[in-house]
Amino acid sequence: MNSKPIVVKMWNAAFDFSNEVLKTIPLWIQLPKLPLNYWEDDSLSRTGSTLGVPIYADACTTKVERISYARILVEMDVTRPLPRQIMVEDPNGKEFEQEVWYDWMPMYCNKCLQLGHVCQEPQKEAMPKQINGKNQKPQQF
Repeated sequence: MNSKPIVVKMWNAAFDFSNEVLKTIPLWIQLPKLPLNYWEDDSLSRTGSTLGVPIYADACTTKVERISYARILVEMDVTRPLPRQIMVEDPNGKEFEQEVWYDWMPMYCNKCLQLGHVCQEPQKEAMPKQINGKNQKPQQF
C-alpha cells in the first residue's frame, strides 16, 4: 500500500500487539541462472528450504515462461542477515553455489526489534584538542 509492503497474519484470539515482534515475513527471491532441471516443484521447494519456509513459485516460474531466473516466495527470518548465495545439491550429490536476489530487502532494527528502520547510535562529538593549554576546536574537512 503506497509502495510499502503490508504483512498480514492469521488472526488469533490471544494476539497481543505489545508482545508481537515480527521476525519472519514472506520475501520474493530470485534464483538467477538456476539450471532448468531444478525448476520442478520439489526441487524449488528444497532450494527454498535452505532460506526459510517456501510458500510458492510465481506463474512465470511454474510455467517456465521466463528462464533467466526462477522466482519463489519464501517466509524468512529477517532478524538474521539475508544470504546472497546458497549451496544447492544436484541429484548426483554434486553441489554448486547459487546466487540469491531479493525483490525487496527489509530493514530490521536489532536495537528496538522493529521492521522498517535501523536506529542510529548518536555520534559522539570529538573532544577539543589542547594546544599549549588552550582548547582548540576539531578541524572540519
